[in-house]
Amino acid sequence: MGAPVLFLYNLDTPRGSRLRRMCLPLGIRTKLVPPQAHTLTLEDLTGGAPPPEDGDPGFSEEMLLLAGFTSAQVDALLQGFRRAKLPPVPLKAVLTPTNLKWTSVQLRDELLREHQAMTQGRAPEHARDGE
Repeated sequence: MGAPVLFLYNLDTPRGSRLRRMCLPLGIRTKLVPPQAHTLTLEDLTGGAPPPEDGDPGFSEEMLLLAGFTSAQVDALLQGFRRAKLPPVPLKAVLTPTNLKWTSVQLRDELLREHQAMTQGRAPEHARDGE
């Protein structure tokens, strides 16, 4: 397996630059996701498909998608945030067979639902539905 890739949404910013620099010594490649690519499936996005030229402008929240990470690499990334004193990105997900066919917009919507459920102290809907 190749190096893990961290897809960065709406992080073409100084904060995103710090995050990208933090990933270098960890052996994690980074890729900025342009807003017009938010409608691609995660499978197409991670496979390198070009974004549509007339794509939807997407969403504005910062989000991370971790592709090809081992659990040790996920831990190293999260520790890197703490060591670099970078505030966490609340919306983050690991690429899985379940979300591979979702678009970035669908992933963001699901992560927002989960984040809201956790901050309100209840289980996310999909967990209560037995999925």
